[in-house]
Amino acid sequence: MSIKVREAHSIFLVPYAAEEPSRENPYTTEMEEATILLFSEAKRRKAGILIDGSEKVTCIAKIYYPFWAVPWEDNCIIIDGLGLDSSNVVYRKIPNILEFVEDLNRCSSSFSSFLEALRRHSHTFQGFRYLKVVSLRGVVGERSILEALGKALRESSKISGKDMLERSFVPLALSRRKAEARAQRMVDQWNILNDDVDALLYAIDVLDSERNHHKEKIILEMKEIKEDYDSRISKTKKMVNRKVRSLVKEKEKAKGKIEKAAKRLLGKIIKEEDRLKERIERLNLLLREALDARKRQKKRYPKRSTTRIDNKIAKCKSNIKILKDRLSELKRRAAEIRKEMLKKINKAEREYRLLIEEELNKIDALEEAKKSEISKRSELISRIDTLSSAIESQIRTLIEKKTRDIRKIEEKTVPFKIEETSLIAVPFYIAIFESSSKVRAEVFPPAVAKSYTSTLQRIKRMLFSFSLEARMRLLLGQRFPSLSEKVSEKLERKIESDAPFRKALFKVGMTNNLLGSPKFMSNVKEGIERLLEEGWISKDEAERTLKEYSKM
Repeated sequence: MSIKVREAHSIFLVPYAAEEPSRENPYTTEMEEATILLFSEAKRRKAGILIDGSEKVTCIAKIYYPFWAVPWEDNCIIIDGLGLDSSNVVYRKIPNILEFVEDLNRCSSSFSSFLEALRRHSHTFQGFRYLKVVSLRGVVGERSILEALGKALRESSKISGKDMLERSFVPLALSRRKAEARAQRMVDQWNILNDDVDALLYAIDVLDSERNHHKEKIILEMKEIKEDYDSRISKTKKMVNRKVRSLVKEKEKAKGKIEKAAKRLLGKIIKEEDRLKERIERLNLLLREALDARKRQKKRYPKRSTTRIDNKIAKCKSNIKILKDRLSELKRRAAEIRKEMLKKINKAEREYRLLIEEELNKIDALEEAKKSEISKRSELISRIDTLSSAIESQIRTLIEKKTRDIRKIEEKTVPFKIEETSLIAVPFYIAIFESSSKVRAEVFPPAVAKSYTSTLQRIKRMLFSFSLEARMRLLLGQRFPSLSEKVSEKLERKIESDAPFRKALFKVGMTNNLLGSPKFMSNVKEGIERLLEEGWISKDEAERTLKEYSKM
């Protein structure tokens, strides 16, 4: 983006005085000239104890301070026509984007290289490489002055250059072409800042592109891993299921053999137990019979010996005991066989359970391996995102700072659309005072003509308790305070410090001296009469001023 250089230019003529909305009567050109004359008279130094000789007002002229308005988009850049104003912008040098981009592009085929590049550039965008202050000489950048000039432009009237020939400017230090060159320097800085933002955004685009490229590769690899493991797990499950079914059958078969062998042994024992129980039962029957026989004998033949029967009873009891001992031994043996059978069955259960678990673990191992492989790659994606997001955040912080710098430049413009480079003619009156020892000047910047009634309400005291100068200040208030202060300060300082400029300015003033105009006194007389009618000056002040300047 650049500024077009054109030969012709228009002028935006700003009126000297505007009227306060509450003002009762129009503030005419005649009143304006009369007020400036009264102002000058009030500021004229009279002879006294501290002043040797009175000053004489030798010139009152309406002159225009030049500001160039250079179009830029829907705004305009303001250049001080005297080149006295200046503005600064800060330029912050961004990191080497080309080096960063090339580094990432070189790592497209290698994930490890890409990760290393991200680590290497983790601090690249933490700040700017350096900053420098760029001087925009002649560019008006102070916000309050730009706002005042914006208001002045809206209140101005556009005229052609030749219509301005009768009006006089403060001697221009900057031609239109120089003004456009100064404005172009500001636009160049704006373009550089925007180029920097574009470069930083490009760095983000490349970073995002490379990040997504590597993430897509990893995601594809994860998909392939999942498919491979899912296929292997599916096949393994089928094999494991067949093996488990086979092991379950083997286990049941082994348990059956154990149980069969135990049953065979227990069967023999049970038969022997049954036989012993029968014999014990027969012996118990014989024992009862013997006991009954002894009982009957003792009852019938108390004195007869029972030795034979007693021996029989003892023998039965002995045999029963022997058989019961053998029966107990058989039961103990049966218990041992059952215990041994359960032990063998439990052992078989454990062995086959381990074998089945070993088979099932093959599936779990594959599931864990799949999970581990995918987790590793998910962690890689997380590391990419963490590192690249940190770098992107740093870049966006630089973009925010650059954007603020861009806005600061854009704020050095006035929102007023013009088609070509034009002059803004800001009027002021200059009064030149001469004494025997010195020539000096006073500047009267653009003003607002106040209402007499509202002024009285504001000051809440008699108007004539103020000096003439104070009353003129009450009548003509500051219209563009910041602009007026700046223009007055710059002009007065330039007049004091620059003799050639002072000479040229005074020459312009004398060329346009209202005191030498045939119409001036008639205008002043009419203006003074109206000021007298409104109550701003006394009759004595009116007569004295007219008398003093009628002699000229």
